[in-house]
Amino acid sequence: MQAQHSLIFSLKQTPEHIGKNETYRVTQMAAATHQTVLKGAPATGLSSLIDVAKARFLRYRIYRQTVNELSVLSNRELADLGLHRSMIRRMAMQAAEDYVAS
Repeated sequence: MQAQHSLIFSLKQTPEHIGKNETYRVTQMAAATHQTVLKGAPATGLSSLIDVAKARFLRYRIYRQTVNELSVLSNRELADLGLHRSMIRRMAMQAAEDYVAS
């Protein structure tokens, strides 16, 4: 897990300085913390790296197959399934995740 810190500050005008093009720096600063976790990263060894690569390839193959099958359908057929054409990629991603998880 990696933690990244960013300082946040701004320049503001006080009511008495409006129109004079004068600014002052806010003296109070806040720190924003963003933590990143590598999902599916190999723990150790070449075998776990290969397992992760296989899972990602399988997920991509299922995703592409689902997108291709749903893209062939007409708008009417998609509507009968309760889908819209803009939902195809999201549904394919969900199907791929569900397939790999099971």
